[in-house]
Order: sequence, then structure tokens, then C-alpha cells
Amino acid sequence: MLALKNPPPLGEHSVFFPDRTLPLRAMLGNVGHSVVREAHYNWHGLKRGRAEFSLFQYTLAGQGCLRIGGKTTPVVAGTAMLLHIPHDHHYWLPPDSPSWEFIYVCLHGREVTRLWRTIEHTHGALVSLEATSPSVTCAARIVREALTHRLTDAFAASALAYELTMRLSALPRTHHPHPQAQPALERARQFAQQHLAEPLSVTDLAQQAGMSRYHFSRLFAAHTGLPPASWLTEQRIKEAARLLRGTSLSLKEIAAHCGFPNPNYLSRVFRGQTGMPPATYRRSGS
Repeated sequence: MLALKNPPPLGEHSVFFPDRTLPLRAMLGNVGHSVVREAHYNWHGLKRGRAEFSLFQYTLAGQGCLRIGGKTTPVVAGTAMLLHIPHDHHYWLPPDSPSWEFIYVCLHGREVTRLWRTIEHTHGALVSLEATSPSVTCAARIVREALTHRLTDAFAASALAYELTMRLSALPRTHHPHPQAQPALERARQFAQQHLAEPLSVTDLAQQAGMSRYHFSRLFAAHTGLPPASWLTEQRIKEAARLLRGTSLSLKEIAAHCGFPNPNYLSRVFRGQTGMPPATYRRSGS
């Protein structure tokens, strides 16, 4: 069991609300240690409001259940749930489990959200972690600092939230697509390359691979290192860059050719990806 060094007396739910106590909004949201025994402990990721946040929940003892993508999996000691809200997932205390003990950290912020989606796609929603691993010890430190009321500075809280995110980002990849899946993934990639001008979705690519959206996203991210939507945007920007360098097409024509709804949207995404507007990129000859 993970030891929270010198923990305060803990009730069923010990929760920290930094947004209510810190002078500035921090990347940390609710933080705590819980032992749940009630059958009504039941959370659905689409019924927790519209505000976006990420959740790290590490099981210390007992067992819970997580349903995601139509698959139900027991959540046992030594397992971390990596989830984002809102999202179609569901976790609860099952009837055959007398209790479920865990620590949890909720995180906010655009950069954390961006990195967290990549972490989820790379490692999945459930990850086995040793209690002594850097990610778990970082989460335990956050909980300990919060519950002992020593985390009163928004900058320190955000630094810890970002550290946890980066620790998880550094986890070695453990999910690799089966060799039999690679032709299907390549088929989806080729289809995307040939239809960049069309309003493709991840579901469209999953259908080309003959997989469910969830299964396809997991395998695709493991194979390429990027979620399908991020990879698709990257391909569109690469094609836009090629056309900017090698043709005299207008920005409107390039946007249409690369699947962007209008040149303004292309400009915004292009600048975010390359650090410069399309016109500057074209003049620079980069």
C-alpha cells in the first residue's frame, strides 16, 4: 500500500478545492484520498458538467470497475485511471467489492488537457504503476501537501500539476498494435492522405480500418505516437506548407485543398503548428 507520509486524519472523503482557497486559479482542481464503501458511488463522465478537466485516480486497496468503449474492466490496487471529463466513461464501486481506496488528482488548463489526451491515447485509460513510480509518488506528494494545508500558492500548485502530467508523459509505451492491425492502420492513413480535402472524422478513418472508433484510436496512437485527429491536422498542415512553398495558389484555394473550412481557420492552425502565418512562411522559403 502507498504510504502518505504523516497524513492527517482522513474521513471517507478528504477533498481540497484550490479554486476556492488559492488567490489565483491553479491547474489543480479537487485533490484527495478516499475510501468508498457505499454502493451509490457511481460516476459517469458525461454527467459531470461541461467544464473540462483531467483525472488521475490511483487505487491503493479494494477494487472498482471502469466501463469505457463498451468494455468493463476491474480497477485493482496498483492501477491508475487516466480519464478526462466530459467523456463517455463510467466507473463505480461494484457490489462484490466491500471498499475501494484511492488517491485522486483533478487537473485543469489548456496545456494539461492537450498533453493528457496524448497520454490517454498512448497508454489507455488504465495503467499499472508501482507505488514507488515517479508518477504515483508525485501524485501522493500533491495529496499530502493539499491535505495538510501546505499547498496555498497557485504557482506551486500548478507546478505540481504540470510535473504530474510530465511524469505520465514520460511513461514508456506499453501498447503496441498487433502486426495484424498494421495493414488496417496503414489503409486508414492512405485513405486520409488521399482525401485531405474532405471533412474527415476519426470515425471515418476507423471505418476504413474496420474497427470501432475507440479501438482504432488506441492502436493508431500507439502506432504513430499521435491521436488520429492530431495526426490528421499535422498531415493537412504539411500539405498546406508544401503548397505554400511550391505553388502560387491562393490561401483560400489551399484551405479548400487541405480540408480547412476557410482561410482564416487555416491561418490560425498553421500559425499554431509552425509559429508563423502562412504568408510569412511562403515569403521565407522555409
